[in-house]
Amino acid sequence: MLRAADAIIAAEPEPVEYVRVCDAFGTGFFYIPGTETCLRIHGYVRYDIGAGELFEVTSATGDQTYNKRARASFRVSTASETEMGTLRTYVETRWQYDTNSLTNAGAFTATGFQARNGYSNDGEFSINFAWIELGGLRVGKDESFFTTWTGYGGSVIADTLAGGYGPFDTNLISYTYNGGAFRAGIALEQGDDSYNNTNFTVSPAGVIAPAAATTTGWGIDDYMPHVVVGAGYNAGMFDLSAVVGFDTRDDFVLAGVGLQQRGGWTGKLRADVTLSDQASIFAMLMYGENTSAYTTWANGPANQETFSVIAGGTYTASDKVAFNTQIQWVESNVAGVSDRWSVVGNMNYTVVPGLVVTPELAWYDNGAAVNGDNFGAILRVQRSF
Repeated sequence: MLRAADAIIAAEPEPVEYVRVCDAFGTGFFYIPGTETCLRIHGYVRYDIGAGELFEVTSATGDQTYNKRARASFRVSTASETEMGTLRTYVETRWQYDTNSLTNAGAFTATGFQARNGYSNDGEFSINFAWIELGGLRVGKDESFFTTWTGYGGSVIADTLAGGYGPFDTNLISYTYNGGAFRAGIALEQGDDSYNNTNFTVSPAGVIAPAAATTTGWGIDDYMPHVVVGAGYNAGMFDLSAVVGFDTRDDFVLAGVGLQQRGGWTGKLRADVTLSDQASIFAMLMYGENTSAYTTWANGPANQETFSVIAGGTYTASDKVAFNTQIQWVESNVAGVSDRWSVVGNMNYTVVPGLVVTPELAWYDNGAAVNGDNFGAILRVQRSF
């Protein structure tokens, strides 16, 4: 017989803490349990196929074939409000299996130069972004403020065929002020890489000796960082932005080569115009000293400056289809060589939400009198999440 003292007391269930949606910082954020920090995990998986003279690779037999890349991008964003402003972090890593051309790739040995020609398929890893931001202050691995302040080129894949619009990877410290329609910012940048490349010769007796040398990279050469300053104004239908970059590297004498000219000023002015809910256009005017690393479109001798224009637009035909185009012109600073031109256009087709297929056609003329212009095509399939 069961008495009152023998009653079974059921154990209290463990409290369940459900994940809460955080919509203060955009779609996809949720609160990390037990904190007021919002987290978003996102990224994409992409497959690119390149063909034609611009994008093909040469096989070991000397024939041309496809250039392919499979990439997985993993992104993590966090955000929370503090008494000093919004505290954010952003990390993006990329893993890819990439086709890489090999043209006389190899190394000198005691018996000569062992060359490799053809292509290789290689697994690659990179950390593209890893920064912390509090209010308008950002520190960490980013892309150059010179490039991001005015925005990239058009919404095309091959947007840097004729030299593009600025450099990318760098560590930096930047500050951005947003005052409604007006915005301004400044960045101190390290650049990327700074080392010498020395070529060697091999004598008949097998003696390896250093010959000419070159330098690689646009990394700073002392404690003075590169300086980038930008400003912008949004008037609704029109958006104007401008940026100036100063490459602080000094000229120097490299053994076997002589004077190496480096450093200098570069500037850009961009206008974006929203024509309707379906159409928008943009144009960038770019000018810089050829010795500056920010003048990625530089054309001609080191003692010249190069002017370039990039323009393009987007037309959204429906919820599933959008057309994009970009044209770049680069003036010629070389006698007997014409201006450089690139024209790129594509169509983004949304198969289902999150899955986009993009066929793209591109033409590039490097200004050379013989075999100067080439065509190419890219097909991209991307699943974003």
